[in-house]
Amino acid sequence: MLISINNMAVVLRLTALLILLVSFSSFAYSTSNNNAAIDSKCSKETQTDESSFSEELLVRPLPSGHVHSHFEFTTKWSNPSIKSSLESYHDLKLSHYDLFPRALGEVVEKYHVRELHLTLTQGLWRHHKWGYPVADAPPGATLWVWFNPAPKNVLDDAWRDLVNALSGLFCASLNFIDGSNTASPELSYRPSGLAQPWYASNSSYLRVAALARENVCTENLTPWKKLLPCDTKAGLASVLYPSPLYSAHYHSLGVHLRPSCQDPGACTRPQLELVLSVSLVQQRLQEGRQDFTLRGLYSSPIFSVCPMAYKSMLYVDVTGNEDGRTFSLSPPPSEVVTRGAGLGSASHRVFAVYDLQETLSSSRDALNVAARYAKRHTYAHVSGPPLVATRYIAGYGQEGGSIRVVLSNSGSEDLSVVYLELLPWYLRLYLHTAHETGQGERYLSQFVGARDREQGWVYEAVVRVPARGSTELSLPFTRALLKWLEYPPDANHGFYLPAATVSAVLPTARNITAATAADTGSLLDKLSVREGEQLVRLYTETLLVTLPTPDFSMPYNVICLACTVVALAFGPIHNITTKRLVLKKIQPSESFASTVSGKVRRLFGFKVDVGAEADEGAAKTDTCAAGTDAAPVAT
Repeated sequence: MLISINNMAVVLRLTALLILLVSFSSFAYSTSNNNAAIDSKCSKETQTDESSFSEELLVRPLPSGHVHSHFEFTTKWSNPSIKSSLESYHDLKLSHYDLFPRALGEVVEKYHVRELHLTLTQGLWRHHKWGYPVADAPPGATLWVWFNPAPKNVLDDAWRDLVNALSGLFCASLNFIDGSNTASPELSYRPSGLAQPWYASNSSYLRVAALARENVCTENLTPWKKLLPCDTKAGLASVLYPSPLYSAHYHSLGVHLRPSCQDPGACTRPQLELVLSVSLVQQRLQEGRQDFTLRGLYSSPIFSVCPMAYKSMLYVDVTGNEDGRTFSLSPPPSEVVTRGAGLGSASHRVFAVYDLQETLSSSRDALNVAARYAKRHTYAHVSGPPLVATRYIAGYGQEGGSIRVVLSNSGSEDLSVVYLELLPWYLRLYLHTAHETGQGERYLSQFVGARDREQGWVYEAVVRVPARGSTELSLPFTRALLKWLEYPPDANHGFYLPAATVSAVLPTARNITAATAADTGSLLDKLSVREGEQLVRLYTETLLVTLPTPDFSMPYNVICLACTVVALAFGPIHNITTKRLVLKKIQPSESFASTVSGKVRRLFGFKVDVGAEADEGAAKTDTCAAGTDAAPVAT
């Protein structure tokens, strides 16, 4: 019986073990199938996911003796999900981040962003001396965003949250953007990427704001560098040292996100394009010559390329110096590229091209391109671009004034210019007295009145500027009184007005540095401008306006005076209320005779009883004070 029980126990154990093995094998089989399905799905997504990164640098000597440097780091990303979102104007659904920065991608995905442009600029681009830049930017911070179609209240909430997110991402004061300095202009900021006409003409999806007083520092450069795949460890970004950047006459950081074409021409495959740019203007005159080197411009030569970049290129603009008589380059470039319709045409451009991957791989030395000029630099009149805008404040006192804008056209054809002003609410504009002088015509396309502390002024007009002439606009205003808590810490310094925006279509490509088409694939494609009409967007100067300011030193003076009075009155009152008056017995002083007799006695060695002499003197004093009332004493 005992043996049979033991046999049954063994059989039960073997049966349980067999069941466990069968269940484990079925679980392992199902898990392997699931993993295979996931791997196959990921492999399919990976095969259809296309992302690329390139880094390019343009060095362009300017006629004024300055050197313009423009860095571009371009990341392109395309997959079926991105293509579907861009074509249907839905929110992006980004996953499997590779080269695209995840920090920016999550912000774009969450807040319904389709196209984003952010610039942080210090200094003013001098159009009359330097021509048109690759990408113009006004002083301070400028942000304009196109959102995916949604109700107005949803877009307003997304805009509010977006500026706070970007403020933390780039360590900037973008959180000061609110409804009082936000606008949706109709003509000035059309989408630069892919957009259908029904979307591009609906400005309700657009938000534009500017902070003219925003200062740009290394705290903005550091998070900007972290968006690059190689950071500053390798590639062109490794030469972006703060010292040469922030000692330049002009420098600008840019973040430009837009949908673009993966196949230029047909444009059937949309992609997401992110361009991180840096623009510098430096003066490198040494002993009267405009010689420059990469080490002199950026404090370092180029040591390496980013291993994640499929292309690392350096372009030197040698237009007008094809024969090398003006300046020579060393080492010689890999090739010289000529773009445009031909010599003498408005679109003629010549670039010396350095393939950094090829150059640095064939040599162990760093690349330090040097330009040596044959003659000393001569300061002369520089022919400016066809369209230039100048803006200033007219009037005197602190009650009224006017904003004057002069639009100059040196071309041979009339120009239709879109002029946009975004002004704060504390300037009271007078539209009925706004006028223009000259032969131009004005059409007001959009005017939005201001509401105190809620909305600013939006003035957008189409102005015709005659050929070889100028048109002057005048916007009279008065100044409002602010609450004392609304003034900045340095209230007497004044308030900055954002730069005005001037947009126009020029008839020729002369003086145009780069094109802004949606199918441009690289920086060299942008620099290869085509013949015909070209769109330009330029910015005027920022203005400084003083408002009626209270005397904020008066509270300080009152505090000092009150504290002084309290300090002077506190001492006597405290002594009177906390101390008692007590009569003190005054000891009589010795007479002259007693003093002399004491010194004589000490001289001859007699003992002097000071206490007895003092008592005797006191007794005599009391007796004298008693007078005749004292009774004689018998002995």
